[in-house]
Amino acid sequence: MTGNSTTTSSPILDEASRSFVRRALSAGLVQLDDVKKVVASLLAESDAFTPERLAKGLKGADLLTPWQAQKLLAGKSKGFYLGSYRLLRPLGKGGMGVVYLGEHHVMKRLMALKILPSDALRDARRIEQFKEEARASAQLDHPNIVRAVDFAEASGTLYIVMEFVDGIDLHCAVQRDGVMSVPIALDAMIQSTQGLVHAHERGIIHRDIKPSNLLLRTDGVVKVSDLGLARIGWTAADDPSSKNRLMGTADFVAPEQAINSKTVDARADIYSLGCTLFFLLTGKSPFSGATTAQRLAKHQTEPTPDVRKYRADCPAAVAELTMRMMAKRPEDRPNSAAELLTRLKRVAALVGGKPNTGLSEIASARDTMIDATVYQATIDDSSLSSDGEVPLIVAEVDELDFDSLPATPLPAAIPQSPLGRGPLTNAAPLSKPGGSKRKAPAKPSDIAAGHQQLLLGIGLSLAACALIAALGTAVYTLMRPMQETQQKIKALEQGKDGQNYIILK
Repeated sequence: MTGNSTTTSSPILDEASRSFVRRALSAGLVQLDDVKKVVASLLAESDAFTPERLAKGLKGADLLTPWQAQKLLAGKSKGFYLGSYRLLRPLGKGGMGVVYLGEHHVMKRLMALKILPSDALRDARRIEQFKEEARASAQLDHPNIVRAVDFAEASGTLYIVMEFVDGIDLHCAVQRDGVMSVPIALDAMIQSTQGLVHAHERGIIHRDIKPSNLLLRTDGVVKVSDLGLARIGWTAADDPSSKNRLMGTADFVAPEQAINSKTVDARADIYSLGCTLFFLLTGKSPFSGATTAQRLAKHQTEPTPDVRKYRADCPAAVAELTMRMMAKRPEDRPNSAAELLTRLKRVAALVGGKPNTGLSEIASARDTMIDATVYQATIDDSSLSSDGEVPLIVAEVDELDFDSLPATPLPAAIPQSPLGRGPLTNAAPLSKPGGSKRKAPAKPSDIAAGHQQLLLGIGLSLAACALIAALGTAVYTLMRPMQETQQKIKALEQGKDGQNYIILK
């Protein structure tokens, strides 16, 4: 950095763009040298800068994610770090809080961070429930359950660190792509039930099974997530402050769970799983109603619907098992998740289809399915501080000198990766001879034309050399003296005419 100040004549960046850079530096998201490289690259196209154009260049250079750039453009300089993690974007909203995609600043490992909202920090019951979710998740280690790695606090914020499932939840998959085929839906149910068998064997009831809590990874593996309503132990004491509080989602909740959520057993999860299977096959929840109370009443009193009413291609065995899972009385359902798993596998064998058939072909949601309201709320939220465990090295923002730019700038625009982070490459260098006027950068078309002429010249030179070598070889062959050979006498013979003849070898 030179000694020039930002008050030099004809600054490269206007004040709005400089303010954007200051926010990015203060947030600890970029370094000034990297910003200079992007500015140098963008100058190859135009010297007109705006915060939006600068943000686009930083995204293309893999220095900012789209969410980070949008948050900075909204005037925010906080809310990008939590503990040892750099927040990349929101993944969605669970039962207990917003879930972010975070990257560990040392290990560079992507993890899902479930953060308890700041307003919940004043509610002792919600804090304890959040801790209970962490404890429940810590007891489970199964391929079909989202693993919890850590529970931590940073700057007064509580959060759970979980494995990141790169994919889409089943609710979004049906909304986007339509209903699933019978074999694919059964495969999803088998994997989900395998996870529930593991949880139930450890005395943990999920109590909020629904399509949005079943995550489909890109390789076709289904994982049960969001244990925020889970209960540890079969005989845990009821919480007087919440025994009459509905635990679960009205469209998928078991009838007995709507009456008393704290006394349900594993068969409540089986009922919710039956409602989920109904949704995957029909795109509808089993019971409709204008209000939550109406839907809850139908779960208790209205006859269980038949899938074949909406799917004529649904085999009778699948429809009957779905209705059995959604039986009004718990004793009429499969007695356990293990028994249900056996029935599902038997029905799947009758229907046909191989494990993971079709599930791995369902496209990931990335960040295209995030609820707009939740996304905007994360943009406006500045409650997450940047002063966590990550040491932030921030340049002196009052001395933004862009008159001395690097010789090897970054490209102005690069195709981005699925996480909004693309590779870095080098572009044509910019120079400033004599320290006065900036030399205009060469146009990409001129550079390409120069490369073509150079290659053409090299090709012609090689062809000429080959031609000269061929001509020289031919001339040498023609002018070379013939090798003389001496013939030897083999014998002398006398002919009929009396003449002697010499026979040579």
